[in-house]
Amino acid sequence: MKKIKVITTGGTIAMGEDKSTHQIVPKLSGEELLSHVPQLKNMAKLDLIQYTNLDSSQLTPQMIWDLAKLVEGSLAEEEISGVLITHGTDTLEETAYLLDLLLDTTKPVVITGALRSFNQLSSDGEANLVQSLQTIIEPHSKNKGVLVVLNNQIHAARFVSKLHTNKLTAFSSVNTGPIGYIDHCGVNYFYDLTKQITIRPEKLEERIEIIKLSIGSDDKLIQAALDYGYKGLILEGFGLGTLPKNISSGLIRAKEEEVPIVVTSRCLEGRVYNLYGASIGGANIAKMDIIFAGNLNSTKARLALMLLLGEGLSKNEIRRYFGFKLKM
Repeated sequence: MKKIKVITTGGTIAMGEDKSTHQIVPKLSGEELLSHVPQLKNMAKLDLIQYTNLDSSQLTPQMIWDLAKLVEGSLAEEEISGVLITHGTDTLEETAYLLDLLLDTTKPVVITGALRSFNQLSSDGEANLVQSLQTIIEPHSKNKGVLVVLNNQIHAARFVSKLHTNKLTAFSSVNTGPIGYIDHCGVNYFYDLTKQITIRPEKLEERIEIIKLSIGSDDKLIQAALDYGYKGLILEGFGLGTLPKNISSGLIRAKEEEVPIVVTSRCLEGRVYNLYGASIGGANIAKMDIIFAGNLNSTKARLALMLLLGEGLSKNEIRRYFGFKLKM
């Protein structure tokens, strides 16, 4: 049997009901979690590490940075065939994407979680764990980057997003669909991926925030972020990336202070690029030195910018990454 490293971080999959409050809270250690699914031990030799036991809303980029180092060290062990990570679903897509950018490996890395704890009806934790291990063991799972396995589906980290708060079908790969599916016949892949780029800075630049724009938005939040010393901003614009004229002053200041502004769309599908002349009230958007994020959503664009700024790249180099190297 193959030897698989299992790294637990917490989340709903390791939660249970608090009898006094009737809320779902962290309950299961990594060992207790695996004991709920004895079938796993018949599938592979499991080497367990409990990294943390937190609701994923409480994780930080630095914690994921450290998790990446732990995963990298595990993959370097010759006898380890792959890594399975359990994680809360709230920020699972962010952890998956950050790991995908940081790790350069041919071995499979799979992240899974659950929308229901083991004490709830329709609990999905057991099935997700079994199918995740199936995916890692499958020989065709090599060279696919970080994968997310939930609800019988296999998603590429670069595409997957959580689109519903708590349905079992909460996760979807917008624009592309899942990369594969698990059924009674095993693991089946629909398409191959181009190799994901790897960004390996010596540190993260965490002083980056997301600002969502809506009708009538002005530049007060942009100005405040600059006042507080943020080193980069992600703007969720309209449609293809159009922006209201009321934020022009903030964009001009950001350009003068060499703070990169990356534009994404609040739309769930599609990509952004400079097309509409009416953007920013007819001002020349190119002169604002804005960077368009292609088809990355705001949370993934933020993580990519953390790494690119951590690597000390110039604004033009960052633009090239978003325009070509991060293009999916």
